[in-house]
Amino acid sequence: MLGSPIILGDYPEIAAESPGQLFDSAEIDEILTLRIMTMTHEEKIAARGGTDPRAAAIIDRSDGMAPEVFERLHGVLRDEGPDRPDPEFPTWFSEGAEASVAPETDVITINGVPVSKGSRVILRPNRRADAHDMFLAGQVAIVRRIDLDVEGQTHVAVLLEDDPASDLHDWYGRFYYFGADEVEPLSDARSVRS
Repeated sequence: MLGSPIILGDYPEIAAESPGQLFDSAEIDEILTLRIMTMTHEEKIAARGGTDPRAAAIIDRSDGMAPEVFERLHGVLRDEGPDRPDPEFPTWFSEGAEASVAPETDVITINGVPVSKGSRVILRPNRRADAHDMFLAGQVAIVRRIDLDVEGQTHVAVLLEDDPASDLHDWYGRFYYFGADEVEPLSDARSVRS
């Protein structure tokens, strides 16, 4: 499991510009190197001698970093534009293509029943994606949107029908997300709530 204090892309990698490990689980080199540079001489001596040998190596590397190496840490712009499509992503993943995706009005068919915003469904979580899912199993929910992620997977965003705070969650955009195979349309598939 990867936990990061910064927002990372879907498939994070250590950047080639990184001169070495900083053991922070995210390798945000520039910020950490700047922090090391603010340490006093006495703090650096204490950290070198009284902590892990890796701390001494990090301090030595930061102190001896050439200006051009430090400048590289500020970041780099990589051209990931539409002229170089990534075969891992669907062809719609390009500028302007999202106009064909409309989560508020898109319709999917589940068990022969069209499901869209306002449809009533029974939740049947089966992916064990969240421990909370067991409490939602069998609950009736109202579909609020149909989302498609960059990997082409469909996600049904729902609110619990009996949740007294559903209007607040709807206003805030806080939904439960399930795969199309985890919801069962009710026979009266459309809800009176929209």
